[in-house]
Amino acid sequence: MKTSDYLKKYGVKLKKHLGQVFLSDDRIAKRIVKEVGLTPEDVVVEIGAGAGTLTEELAKTGARVIAYEIDESLAPVLRERLSKYPNVELRFEDFLKAKDIPEGAICVSNIPYSITGPIMEKIIEWKFKRAIVMVQKEVGERILAKPGKKTYGYLSVVVQTFYEVKKPFDVSRSCFVPNPEVDSTVVDLKRKPVDLDFEKFKKFVSMIFAKKRKTLKNNLKPFLSIFEGVDLSRRAEQLTVEEIVELYEKWRRALECSRG
Repeated sequence: MKTSDYLKKYGVKLKKHLGQVFLSDDRIAKRIVKEVGLTPEDVVVEIGAGAGTLTEELAKTGARVIAYEIDESLAPVLRERLSKYPNVELRFEDFLKAKDIPEGAICVSNIPYSITGPIMEKIIEWKFKRAIVMVQKEVGERILAKPGKKTYGYLSVVVQTFYEVKKPFDVSRSCFVPNPEVDSTVVDLKRKPVDLDFEKFKKFVSMIFAKKRKTLKNNLKPFLSIFEGVDLSRRAEQLTVEEIVELYEKWRRALECSRG
């Protein structure tokens, strides 16, 4: 049965406030799962199971699948579609409030467009060893952007600090129901061996990108004494991830020393 048939069978009404757009092309789901290369020993977390197109392909691998879905009206669809897969656990709750993600899990998801930023931050916080996520194409460009590009900013830096990023392929808007107004991009993230305090780091990155057209000297004005002897004439968008981490470490150490 097709995804659209399941939705019609159970009279599912799409909720605009959740920005619901469901992957309906199982060829794309198969391609994503193939990209991940799952084994039955893997634990997979899916954020936003929707109508279960991707969930079903994940289940076929034999991996343990934990699928989050905030909309309980989709429960009949998901339970029928996934009833023959004992390796799938459905959690009808908000992933952003999740408490118990297994260590070493892999995230594979078609991320809801409206909350992409908070979800990407949660992926970093939960330390997924790998994440294959489908996002709005514009967001994908920001995640993948390099220094000097217009799209390079806060999201690029925080993701690339903790993950190696690449783009396996784009996905046409015609592969979803209903068809969104934009195409999507699949982004592959592999965790780096980085040990930073994420809350402090994202605060620092937000600060240096607060006024994107301003120089570091302007954005770091309250902390100029910390950066004495450092060239702050460039803008944050011109710095590599490594340079930003160096500045952050200098800022963090100075603040810790000042607090005794």
